[in-house]
Amino acid sequence: MRLFIGRNPRSIVISSNGYNLSFQIPSVPGGGQQQSTQQSSKTPVVAIRSITDDELGDLARYVEVKSRIHHGLLGLVSINGDVSVALITGVQKVGFPRWTLQNGQLNPSENVFKVLDVDFHSLDLPIYDHLHFEITEQNYEKLVHEHPCGFLKKLFSDGTFYYSRDFDISNVLKNHGLSHSLDYTIDNQDMNYIWNSSFVSEIINWRSRIPAQEKELIGDEFFTFLIRGFYKTAVVEEADVVSTVTLITRISAESKQQSLELVGIDEQGRVSDFMETEIIVTTENYIFSYTQVSGNVPLFWEVVDGQLLHGRKLKLTKSAEQSQAAFDRHFDNLASKYGMASVVNLVKSRSEAQESMARAYKSCAAAKGVKLTNVELGSGFLSKTPHKLLYMLKQDLYEFGAFAYDKKRGIYIGKQTGVLRVSCYDSVDRTTTVERLVSREVLELTTGELSGVEITSLLIKTHDRLWSENNYWLETTYSKNNKNSSKYRKVYGKLFNSRVKIHDPLHSTISQYLRLRKESYTYERDITIFAGTFNIGGKLPSDDIREWICPEEINNDASFPDIFVIGLEEMVELTPGHILSTDPYVKQYWEKKMLSVLNNAKVDKNYGCVWSSQLGGVLLMLFVCESEYPKVKHVEGDMKKTGFGGMTSNKGAVAVSFKYSATKFCLLVSHLAAGLENVEQRHNDYKTIVKNIRFSRGLRIKDHDVIIWMGDFNYRILMPNDDVRKMIAAGEYAKLLEKDQLNQQMIAGEAFPYYHEMEINFPPTYKFDPGTKTYDTSEKMRIPAWTDRILSRGSSLKQLTYGCAENILFSDHRPVYATFLARVTVLDEQEKAVIAADIYQRIARKLANSSEKDKLALLSDSNLLLDSLEEDGVRNLSTQSQVAALAQNRGGRLPAPSSDFKKWWIGNGKQVKVVLDVDTQNYIINPERDVNPFSEDNGELSLFVPRETT
Repeated sequence: MRLFIGRNPRSIVISSNGYNLSFQIPSVPGGGQQQSTQQSSKTPVVAIRSITDDELGDLARYVEVKSRIHHGLLGLVSINGDVSVALITGVQKVGFPRWTLQNGQLNPSENVFKVLDVDFHSLDLPIYDHLHFEITEQNYEKLVHEHPCGFLKKLFSDGTFYYSRDFDISNVLKNHGLSHSLDYTIDNQDMNYIWNSSFVSEIINWRSRIPAQEKELIGDEFFTFLIRGFYKTAVVEEADVVSTVTLITRISAESKQQSLELVGIDEQGRVSDFMETEIIVTTENYIFSYTQVSGNVPLFWEVVDGQLLHGRKLKLTKSAEQSQAAFDRHFDNLASKYGMASVVNLVKSRSEAQESMARAYKSCAAAKGVKLTNVELGSGFLSKTPHKLLYMLKQDLYEFGAFAYDKKRGIYIGKQTGVLRVSCYDSVDRTTTVERLVSREVLELTTGELSGVEITSLLIKTHDRLWSENNYWLETTYSKNNKNSSKYRKVYGKLFNSRVKIHDPLHSTISQYLRLRKESYTYERDITIFAGTFNIGGKLPSDDIREWICPEEINNDASFPDIFVIGLEEMVELTPGHILSTDPYVKQYWEKKMLSVLNNAKVDKNYGCVWSSQLGGVLLMLFVCESEYPKVKHVEGDMKKTGFGGMTSNKGAVAVSFKYSATKFCLLVSHLAAGLENVEQRHNDYKTIVKNIRFSRGLRIKDHDVIIWMGDFNYRILMPNDDVRKMIAAGEYAKLLEKDQLNQQMIAGEAFPYYHEMEINFPPTYKFDPGTKTYDTSEKMRIPAWTDRILSRGSSLKQLTYGCAENILFSDHRPVYATFLARVTVLDEQEKAVIAADIYQRIARKLANSSEKDKLALLSDSNLLLDSLEEDGVRNLSTQSQVAALAQNRGGRLPAPSSDFKKWWIGNGKQVKVVLDVDTQNYIINPERDVNPFSEDNGELSLFVPRETT
């Protein structure tokens, strides 16, 4: 990345990989530049545009700053109205959590860098330019102490800020995609952990408006996201075995000015001193990850009488009842990202105020249903007797599990579904001690279930050493902030309150035009979806399953589905006490079996497995036709255990979320509690799944346009066994369904509200004697039931079929299937790009011979520009699309009614003008037609007729 300073007018140009981006304070009438200092109360405006290499080669105007190596753009910052461009000028490589071995050499696939120095280049004033052209100690001191952004230079250079070009550094490993994409990183960024979010947000918004072709030219260096905390990877080499340990602590910026202060919660549920710590261990075959979070006690409190001689005193500012709403919001936020949360409270009850805090904490946790474990042991005692702590947390560790990925087989074999939330008061050391002990215990438990992985004493020493370094950096950062909290409150205030508006009239005009022409590149179409669920009873059959996957209803090219979603239950038998949750071999077997069936179905379609994930005995697989695959984006999954109170994964749910072009899909498979009498437990399982399944940016199940939920729901029929079997023999399914527990629950609005199930016209699918068509003849003589179900939700979804494969006999269940027709909104990216390119070329021609002042004036008045383009025949909008666009711009309200003087679809006060392409010398309006243009004439009378010749 190269930096140029432009003169007359002043600008800053960033150049990387052949793309040159210019930042400039826009001109104002009178020929001068906008003076930000005179309007510091307003948001400063910066004009942004790309320039050519030829233009940048004008040595009389542009001077390159060569004294620094520029590693990336941090963004635009406004301090007291003065705008500066921020760049990273010093880095150190510190981490590479994922890697491969090539010829015995460790080859990092991701790299993380620590920021050592940053520079700020003013767009308003040239008085600091000379300090950047020559590196001297004196110049550096002046940049720190005299430059308006000097305090930010000092902050960002303190060794606690990190970034990566290879992946999203703000999210834990379990949320990362296997391949890096800038679009995915921007879409899924956790902005609570990004400390330069106010600098980069407008540049991201600008990027969303530019054409796709130009996006491809802009490199990652223009979009840098900084986290704060600690990040380091250490290599462990023993004999021929290589592994790495990576420790990451992300300090949250959610509390803005109070991010590292001794205060409690705010009304939005945000707490100070909130941190997310993740340990990653990578071997040649596996990647392991475990996450914990910590922060101040989530109640309303403050520190009073903070003089050292008198000590710090806590004071609750609100009662438990008054704190409950904010407390609930805090744990709802945790649930949306991590799943279930369990509190580890380290605050010692040494005073009356701390006793009051402990009581309020316990009260709020009980009201919210959050488990709270009090640990009043000191750091030294915890280190000497860790078993006492680990015994108290044993259930949580097994319930939440850990993330594990098999690199060679490309499969996930474990996922963390909950988090420990550690609370402490003014002690980083106690927090990191607890997290270190938990991290080591989970690491040993997890690797004990992975074949070929051994935890050696050297790896444990490396693990503990990283935790010690982490503790040192956090202690230093924390104490530095608290010794001068008022100073840092001001620093963080200016950091997070920096606002700059980007002025990009060219791309804004193109975006406005594209919004008005949306109907030209979007359309609706129908796609077909096959959903199938099967409880296989822990067996790996060689039986033919085509009757289930390819039933007669879809067995031709025209009706063969575009998407197949397959859910399996009881793939493996699990027992309590396992921290990982899958057997990878079974998952591979079923993926290959399904692909073999689909790609040998004698139809002109090929399928690939887009996504699959397993939770214990529950597996969900998504197969998409190759022709439709490019339209499927943002695929991500989540899961939730519900077995044994959430401790094991023999019961639970797996979900996948994705966008088919512009339509959001959520597909789920679940295995709920068994037993005739366990209706309430099944209902609780349903609520637990709905509450805890979350995707990026807090997206929940109900937030999708199309939802298909299937699985072994285990709902039974409330009738005597003999009566049920007689009705099955007589085919009286409607009467049986009246006594079906799920049907009754849905009618009562208890479970699966707003979901739809097609009429059942097939016999109950459970329970059979395996290998036969005979219902259960064992000692238990279970009542036959429709345990296996497929439900759907969404106005754009229509169910076509619902059936079961009665001749697949190896399990005690029968597989069930359903097919759907989904109306989806499709975005034609190529057509959109063509339209954008066309309007860009027309604008370029319109401005070709204009002066800079006239260009800016015309671009700034987008309505005037669009009107002038309309005269060239560019704009051809339907009245309906204009109504929709105008209504959207007015927050859903339509414009004022038209009059003879003003037409809302014309704008700018223009008169209505309709041009008819008619030769008036030879044609006239047909005098035989009714003067009312809306009267029906059945098309018998033409509008124009030839003139009569005299």
